[in-house]
Amino acid sequence: MLPSIPSGTVLSIQGGGIRGIIPCCHLVELERQMGGLARDHIDMVAGTSTGALLAACIAQGVPATEALKTYTEQGARIFSPGSDLLRKANLVLKGREFDNQLLARAVKATLPRPAMTLIESPVRILITAVAMDGTRWYFVRPGADNSKLTGACTLADCAIASACATTYHDPWPIPGFGYFFDGGTGGLCDPVYHAAVEAFDYDCFIPENTRIISLGTGYTTPGASQPPPPKGLLENISWVIDSLLGASKTEAEQAVDRHWPGVLISLNSILPRDIDEADVNSIPDLVSIGEKAAAVVDWKKLLDA
Repeated sequence: MLPSIPSGTVLSIQGGGIRGIIPCCHLVELERQMGGLARDHIDMVAGTSTGALLAACIAQGVPATEALKTYTEQGARIFSPGSDLLRKANLVLKGREFDNQLLARAVKATLPRPAMTLIESPVRILITAVAMDGTRWYFVRPGADNSKLTGACTLADCAIASACATTYHDPWPIPGFGYFFDGGTGGLCDPVYHAAVEAFDYDCFIPENTRIISLGTGYTTPGASQPPPPKGLLENISWVIDSLLGASKTEAEQAVDRHWPGVLISLNSILPRDIDEADVNSIPDLVSIGEKAAAVVDWKKLLDA
């Protein structure tokens, strides 16, 4: 068991596909300013989808610069085929747009220990996913009062399962537990509230002595533009999935603020336009957005707050 936490830092990372570049840029800046690895400066990390992939990297000690290379150098391969026509053809014929084996290979090549289990994680960790019966799952290492059921699951399997958004990928199997989809599909695109529940209700964190830093994957200003209604089955499917994946973000942070006032610090960026989670053509723009947002953050001040 990990030691009790009289005071600590929880890092929570939203889902958002290729837009995970933005929080990854924040992690690069954290490590540049503070030295060492991100995991040296936090006590718990939570993630959904692309955030789960980053959480696994943090737990395994992957430098943020290396994680960023996976996005920029492997993103086009993970989200291939890139053309809308081929993606739609895959969706109709196969029920998904992309091959989750490509995602899995990229993840396992990035993690130095693909077989590392949650119980072996040097930091507390929470990864969200949704089972085939619609049940929300929270994959965590054993804590003070949690169920202690998921500690033997590997970080790689949990992260891949959390990143397999329905219609984007087939579900991913976690041995002993079945097949799972992206946690965002079940309203967990932002895991920050559930990270707070795990920390305060099932572990030893004290709200008055804890800061929760939430890293977002970018958002567009509500009401800034109104796209036309979707046409046809495929456009409606895309609209429903995008709505499911993004609906919980603001509500999750509001819930944390209501239940534990003052513990949350949110770092998110306004996007210049709506950027699809699989828009690999926007990788250079996302790097620029992430670097500009990260450059103005004083991590020493945040972590000493």
